Amino acid sequence: MISSLRRVTQLLDVMRPVLLSAFSIFISFCLLQPVALWLNPSFTLLASRSVGKIAFTLVVIVHILMLAATLPRIEWQEFLQRNIGFITTRRWLIPFFTVFTLFAALHTCLLWALSSTSYVAAYLPSLAEIGSKVPTLMFGFVATFFLAWTEEAIFRGTVIQLLRRGTISAFGSVLISALIFMLAHDVTAPWHLLSTDLPLGIGLFLLGVMLAQLFVISNTLYVGMGAHAGLVFIKVFLRRIPCLAYSANIPWWLHEDLRQSPLVHACFLLVICGIFWHQRKFFLKNQ
Repeated sequence: MISSLRRVTQLLDVMRPVLLSAFSIFISFCLLQPVALWLNPSFTLLASRSVGKIAFTLVVIVHILMLAATLPRIEWQEFLQRNIGFITTRRWLIPFFTVFTLFAALHTCLLWALSSTSYVAAYLPSLAEIGSKVPTLMFGFVATFFLAWTEEAIFRGTVIQLLRRGTISAFGSVLISALIFMLAHDVTAPWHLLSTDLPLGIGLFLLGVMLAQLFVISNTLYVGMGAHAGLVFIKVFLRRIPCLAYSANIPWWLHEDLRQSPLVHACFLLVICGIFWHQRKFFLKNQ
């Protein structure tokens, strides 16, 4: 009982600056959004794409750097090297592109398997447009890379490190960071991901667990970045070259947004269990 209370106290001590940063981000949004609307009535900092998402991400990154600056000097240097400094070396390139290719291939294989059913139709002639869409695909890859980088730095490189600093176990930090990752995907009404949008919430939570596992076992940001970018880039590719179409009557286990599909939830669970089983000694050791 005393040990449990001590852990709760430690968790609250660690999360206090995180909660203050989150409150500061909220205040910043309340101050900046009216200015954005004055400049352009259609502009919103919570836009899912385009300038709004970039602006909001920059606000979050600034707050993360301010939060990290409160760490002791050695931890601050480790934070910078883990989340930013690695890009100045070459050792991240092969692991990143290896994992990127693996998860992009897994996403593609799943879509290919679905296209063999009556629920998803593939229109292969659309692939002939790839040559003319190279510039926009390259831009999409760069945008995906920076999206994966910023989200991994926020939810894994920062949140997990702070949780681990508070003596939270590796497994506990994985679950807590995944929950924060899930809720952060609906800033205006995060509780919807636990109620009306529960299928999406489950998908985001399981994705967060998998990415957090990759971070804690590799102790690098770029491995999770590769997995994250590999999954997202296929979505970006299909937006630019729409070669798949879902039927009007898809079954309960499938959804056009695969993150909401029970089928994909089961796939995530298999990968999560596989990672945990393969690295069980690590997780059991870091309790």
